[in-house]
Amino acid sequence: MQEHTAASSNSWSALPAITQLLSCHREPNAEDVLLVHKAIAEEEDAARSVDGEINTLIVQMERLRRQKQQHQKAVRQYRSLITLARRIPPELLASISEFCALSGWPRAPLVISQVCSAWRKAAGYPRAWSYIYVDCSSGSMERTRFWLTKALEAPLCITLEVSSEGAMLSDILDVLLERTAQWRSLSIHTESAGQMNYILSHCSRPLPRLLDLDLHVEAGGMGNLIDFDALQNAPCVSRLRLTQPNLPTWNVPFHLTDLHLVLASLPLGAPAASADGWTQLLGGLSSLQHLTLELRYPTERQFTADTGHIADLPNLESLTLSVSPEINGILLHTRAPVLRRLHLRSSREHLGYPHIPSGSYLCRFLESSPHVQLLQLYDVDITPADFLRCFNVLPRLEELRLHESEFSDTELQHLFASTGLCPNLIRLDLRWCSYLTGHMLVELVKSRLSANQGRDVADPCREVEEIAVINCVHVKEQDVLDLAEMTTCRVVMRATEDCCRPRGCCNNDRYRQRFRLRHGIGFSEEQRLKTRIIL
Repeated sequence: MQEHTAASSNSWSALPAITQLLSCHREPNAEDVLLVHKAIAEEEDAARSVDGEINTLIVQMERLRRQKQQHQKAVRQYRSLITLARRIPPELLASISEFCALSGWPRAPLVISQVCSAWRKAAGYPRAWSYIYVDCSSGSMERTRFWLTKALEAPLCITLEVSSEGAMLSDILDVLLERTAQWRSLSIHTESAGQMNYILSHCSRPLPRLLDLDLHVEAGGMGNLIDFDALQNAPCVSRLRLTQPNLPTWNVPFHLTDLHLVLASLPLGAPAASADGWTQLLGGLSSLQHLTLELRYPTERQFTADTGHIADLPNLESLTLSVSPEINGILLHTRAPVLRRLHLRSSREHLGYPHIPSGSYLCRFLESSPHVQLLQLYDVDITPADFLRCFNVLPRLEELRLHESEFSDTELQHLFASTGLCPNLIRLDLRWCSYLTGHMLVELVKSRLSANQGRDVADPCREVEEIAVINCVHVKEQDVLDLAEMTTCRVVMRATEDCCRPRGCCNNDRYRQRFRLRHGIGFSEEQRLKTRIIL
């Protein structure tokens, strides 16, 4: 390398000397030509020598690159010996795969089996293959057989997607019906009730382990009803999610504890929901513990109170109505004496004013359900007088959730310790409550703290354990800080089971970021321990 550098510098320094030796710069003679050719030959030899050195260095670089790759490969192999997958029991890895399949990724066990030996071992557990998704229009017969082979004797969770074509439906049903003793859940999505009834008619074999049913008929079904008679041999079914245009009329051959009914829209208009249809629907469901009625948005339905009958649900613990305000009238035809959780959600945009009939329905319903511990009004607003009536009949209320409500300081004052109303209230979740001030929330928490100071622990007035305030315009940052000095204050959605999460209306990201920048950095360690703010 040093020799090449010296040769290069010598050749460049010789150039002026050769130029001086030329007899004439414009018309070189024969001797000049020979002299230049000699110089050119010397430079070409030097260039070839440099090329040789470059090739030698390239060979050395390639050899070093291969050595580096071998070392990196060894590092990866060493790291693979101590990966988290090798330290986690294969049963837990199999549960992760099962959870992925349950969350809507049925190919999970096939994909994870290609990651490493630990995941491949986990994919060998039959339960990882127990979630079987079949699209009857794509001809997935071999895939279905493969999944069933890998599942062995594990309980099966089957999802069938049936389009109008459905050429493979009969063959796929034959394959699945060979394993009816293993069915744990069955989800069927069809375009018409006729297709649904065709599938159910083939399910007359014993289904001893079937627990969950999810039957979905598109609105194109024009309101035809699903026939459940074929499921006489499924005695253990306890959870049913049913999507169809109308309220079903049935004599259910099993004892349901969980019913989720979704009324889908029809292209030519939705039929009215009637009290008679509601009471007939619930007539034989005395074991029901959780009930949800949902109208698929957008939809407009009227409610007709055409009967004086009451649906008596002696074991119902949770009731969710996600309907237009008019449909809340079914509360007048429902009796749930042990109800613990009541969710009223509007399927339409917030009206911007209290819906007086909904308030009347709610108050009358709560008079016969004194054990309610959680009350949610989501885009369903009632009058101040109805709020007071509700508080008077809810001695066991522990959590109040309000979204887009005209709930104001006047109504909040009814919850102060001095009134004695809702003495067990410990959680408040307030969102888009534009008439409520942070100062009054602070006073509420103080009143309940003061009422318990120096008293016996059996005192009926409980302290507020958590307050959530999201997008409440009159709740200032200082109010949040003051609340956090006395209780837990949350300015973010709940981690689970938050109906605002899909809509994104209460993300509150910018506010939380500003709050961190303005207050979080300057806190002392003592303040960090003392302040309870969930951001």
